[in-house]
Amino acid sequence: MTSSPLPDNWQSLLAGYVLDDLTAEEAAQVEQWIEQYPEVATELAALQATWGSLALGPTPIAPPPDLRDRTLAAAMAAAPEPAMARGIPVPDQVPNAVPGDRRRVPWGRLGLALGWAATALALALALQENQRLRLALRQTEAVVASFSQPANRLYTLAGTEAEPQATARLVVNPAEQTALIVTTDLPSLSEDQVYRLWALADSDPVFCGEFNPATAEDTNQWTLPDAVCSTAPVQMLITTERAADPPIPAGELVMRSEGRE
Repeated sequence: MTSSPLPDNWQSLLAGYVLDDLTAEEAAQVEQWIEQYPEVATELAALQATWGSLALGPTPIAPPPDLRDRTLAAAMAAAPEPAMARGIPVPDQVPNAVPGDRRRVPWGRLGLALGWAATALALALALQENQRLRLALRQTEAVVASFSQPANRLYTLAGTEAEPQATARLVVNPAEQTALIVTTDLPSLSEDQVYRLWALADSDPVFCGEFNPATAEDTNQWTLPDAVCSTAPVQMLITTERAADPPIPAGELVMRSEGRE
């Protein structure tokens, strides 16, 4: 393996450059590397793409399909019962009633019920959106904190022929033995399948955890099951596996890092 003239912390400084968290001297040094080394420019583009996707926020999640029906049903149940249902004579049952009154509809009560239904639906959607934004904020804070730690290892993963559109940024924290991955355009799997992460060093691939993205843009974090996963240099691989199978790579290779980092 050819040694790089770049210092060991160049990726951390590059992350700080994206986050605008460098001194003027550090920023000038990074800009010099960008002009001098193509791999630094490539890494910068990947980091900016990841940061841009986080800034745009997660993919909106549609409310449950039955939420509207359940909300309307609850509102209608809470509305006053019609006069006939409560045994109160309607106009055409009242002596000397005006014939035209029989077609009168309790528009006021119906409007009130629909108004309550609309309000309840809006409150339910606002609560769901608030919870989604809180979760997205915690994920974004975790990603930013991981990018800013100089001891963390950063990996860029690209899709293979199986998922050529997929990309991912992987942050491995050797101190806390955790992995955080931001995936883009990696399809969600069925409940009986998972994506598994493997570290390839000089021997067989080592199991480093599993995940299943819920949306096209998703962030997953977990505790590493083996210290080898945070040991450099390794190449990171991602395969599709059956969730019930033992941690032995047998499925299709869908993503891999560009090399050992």
